[in-house]
Amino acid sequence: MKPTSLFVASLCSLAASAQFNNPLAIPPALDQDTFDLVVDEHVHQFYPGVNTNTFGASAEYLGPTLIFHTGDSARIRVHNELGEMTNMHWHGLHVPGEFDGGPPREVMPGETWDVHYKVMNLAGTYWYHPHPHMMTAEQANKGIAGFIIVRDAEEAALELPRTYGVDDFPIVVQDRRFLTNGNFAFAPLGDSVLVNGTPRPYLQCPAQIVRLRLLNGSNARIYELGFENDQAFTVIASDGGLLNAPVSQNRIRLSNGERDEILLDLTGMEGDSLMLMSYGSELPTTVPGGLNILWEGSALNAIDFPVLRIRVGAPTAGAITSIPSTLGTAIPYDEALATNTRTKVLSGTGMIGFASFYINGHSFEMNVINDTIQLGAMEVWTIVNSSNMAHPFHIHGGSFYVLDRDGAAPPLWEQGAKDVVLMDVGDTVRVIMRFDDYTTDGWPFMYHCHNLFHEDNMMMAQYIVVDPNVAVSATKPLAELRVFPTPTRSTITYTAPFVATELLLMDRLGRIVLRQAGLRSSTGLVDMTSLTSGAYLLVVRSDEREVRTAVVRE
Repeated sequence: MKPTSLFVASLCSLAASAQFNNPLAIPPALDQDTFDLVVDEHVHQFYPGVNTNTFGASAEYLGPTLIFHTGDSARIRVHNELGEMTNMHWHGLHVPGEFDGGPPREVMPGETWDVHYKVMNLAGTYWYHPHPHMMTAEQANKGIAGFIIVRDAEEAALELPRTYGVDDFPIVVQDRRFLTNGNFAFAPLGDSVLVNGTPRPYLQCPAQIVRLRLLNGSNARIYELGFENDQAFTVIASDGGLLNAPVSQNRIRLSNGERDEILLDLTGMEGDSLMLMSYGSELPTTVPGGLNILWEGSALNAIDFPVLRIRVGAPTAGAITSIPSTLGTAIPYDEALATNTRTKVLSGTGMIGFASFYINGHSFEMNVINDTIQLGAMEVWTIVNSSNMAHPFHIHGGSFYVLDRDGAAPPLWEQGAKDVVLMDVGDTVRVIMRFDDYTTDGWPFMYHCHNLFHEDNMMMAQYIVVDPNVAVSATKPLAELRVFPTPTRSTITYTAPFVATELLLMDRLGRIVLRQAGLRSSTGLVDMTSLTSGAYLLVVRSDEREVRTAVVRE
């Protein structure tokens, strides 16, 4: 079906942002002992009279903001009411591998996943989103995601805006592409902008210092954010919490999965307004969102476009009117104490969407552990981008610090705790990370490109953390052969406990109805669309063994 744009249709004639007349949706903030996230299907109207099929987490699109407190225990029950497998990743949080929500964790339709862990992160802005194998992009594209705000005593002692929805706002920026029937196209780059799921939004703010918690929740687009007329703002936090001191900026480049907290001084601007812009014209051709005729097109590529109109009203009682000169006390790890080094080379040549990109020359294999790390280790990873485009590189399991970019100190706003680092073409970035508190006990952590299409297309690897003094399982026990979904009306996804060389599908009479030879992967797809309804036997073989299971075509 031919894509269209409900946003760009009015973009060219946008008269001083007068059309930004939709109040910004602010997700409800929940601060409670146990959170129930119901993942299910909905129909939502982003534009009046236009129905869009969506997924949500206890909402029609996106989900509530979860408030955690450092040192407390978080408990979340994830209820899967979709007709397909899902899971949930607590992006940026330092949690046990068992509850990290990477691809090995599968929450099947009708199941509830009971998650519980101690909150060990510092105050900051984190988020949750699905991470099922080869299904992340599609589920996130339909709307499953939400903010997590962690609070602690250090942040609470600072004179900062923190009244949620009054002077402290979650802001997730996403681009989407709509089909003519109103549904989302499954595309890496969109041509409509949604902020907290709101098109053409405005945010009513008081005439004082306000806090915006910025998150790039797009599939692939990278944003160069700033305010019209180059008005300065102050960065106070990055992915993993507060910077040690505020940093004045007029631009911030935000790649997929990255977060930055900024303060915007609106003092004396009552009755005025200000536009948050994306300056796509300033992006390099190597960055998704810049101009490159070899990549997927979008009307938003390489142009400057409005994101969010801020309307300024009266100040509140007890308004914050100054910015602290010092913030956090996080100390970057001392490189001299590093116990090991690793190099991760990002390679391949392709497009923003479906392409072949690799980490150290390999694609993701569910049953392959790429790195084994000792509990308590402090490691320096050198990440090199030798591919033809930029990649946001994300490490699960906690936060790291950027030591240097191409031999130079990172910019001040990038010197806080991070879990995503943008790697442009030719970049060499060194990061340092501690692996404390948890062994993985068979549930590995991922590291991957956070372009969701690249991630789903196997630009990902996994590591385990082991205690050298304790014998642990190196891999999670797997079923002999896993398939999903069954019954099916179209395709199934299979995962075998080995690298397969051949696949057979047999009917009830033992006749071979499908054969795939020359395989070199433990996972794959089987198209059953052309088959008649009934039960079949799926057989997956390697040179040494085979596994089999029943599947049903509805």
